[in-house]
Amino acid sequence: MRFLSSMLAVAMILSLGAAQAAASDAASARAFVAGLYTHYPQSTNGPVFNPTDKDASRVFDPGMVALFREDTRLAKGEVGFVDADPLCQCQDDGGMKTKIVSVTMAGPNAANAVVDLLFEGGAPIVLTLKLVAVNGQWRIHDLSTKDEPSYLADFVKANKDHAAGHW
Repeated sequence: MRFLSSMLAVAMILSLGAAQAAASDAASARAFVAGLYTHYPQSTNGPVFNPTDKDASRVFDPGMVALFREDTRLAKGEVGFVDADPLCQCQDDGGMKTKIVSVTMAGPNAANAVVDLLFEGGAPIVLTLKLVAVNGQWRIHDLSTKDEPSYLADFVKANKDHAAGHW
C-alpha cells in the first residue's frame, strides 16, 4: 500500500510538471505572437518591419521563407502572390488594433494562436496562426482566416502555377 501511495505521488508530480511545461510553451508562443504585433501599426518614423522579406526568418518557418523568396523571384519586380502583409491581412495597417484571443498547444512543438485584427469601422478579422518550434523558437507555419483556410496551400499553388506560366 505504501508503494502504491508513493507511485501515485510520483505520477501526480510528473503530471504537474508536464502541465507546467505545456503552460510555459503556450506562454512562450503567446509572447512570440505578442512580439509580432508590437510592430503594428508601423511607425512612419521608425524602422520598417517587413515580415515577408527582410524579417521573414524571424517570423516564418523555413518552408514559408522559401515560398516568399520564390514568389519574389517569379514576380520579377511585379506583384506576385504576396500583395498584402499576411500578419495584418492588409496593405495599410493604420489604426489597426489587435487582440490575442487564445493560444493553445497543438502538440509538443506546435501551437495555434487566434488573433482578432480590428480596424476602425470594420468587422474584426479573425486570424489563426499555426506555429511550430524551429530551433527552439516559435515561427509561423501557416495562417488562416474565414475566407482563406490555408495561406500556405494557396501560396504553394500560386508559386507552382506562376512557375508553370499560368499566372
